[in-house]
Amino acid sequence: QGGQKKKLKRAAMVVTKLVNRYLGSMSKVKVADLPGHIHKEYIGPANSWWPRAKERLLQYKTDHIDQGSFTPVKQVMVSVFAMAYLVGLPAELRHLRHEEEMKKAGGHH
Repeated sequence: QGGQKKKLKRAAMVVTKLVNRYLGSMSKVKVADLPGHIHKEYIGPANSWWPRAKERLLQYKTDHIDQGSFTPVKQVMVSVFAMAYLVGLPAELRHLRHEEEMKKAGGHH
């Protein structure tokens, strides 16, 4: 119980620091300079994204997969659910719009 609370508190602190760091740096940038700032700070030169991505993936592997954590499984499940929802959403919205039009016209669906 106590260990769980410590983990949650630590995670909240990490998220808060990240948000403050990113939003703090963004708040000082003019809107016209925003694309250049984002490219410079977060994307970088074309030849630098792959090493950073590789480093992040290796860090993720060390933190979660090598530790035997269930987190990667949960993240895959949530991602698959979100993608399935987003892929099916346009068809569902079309169906609901058609059903509403049929009700307005007095027909049955």
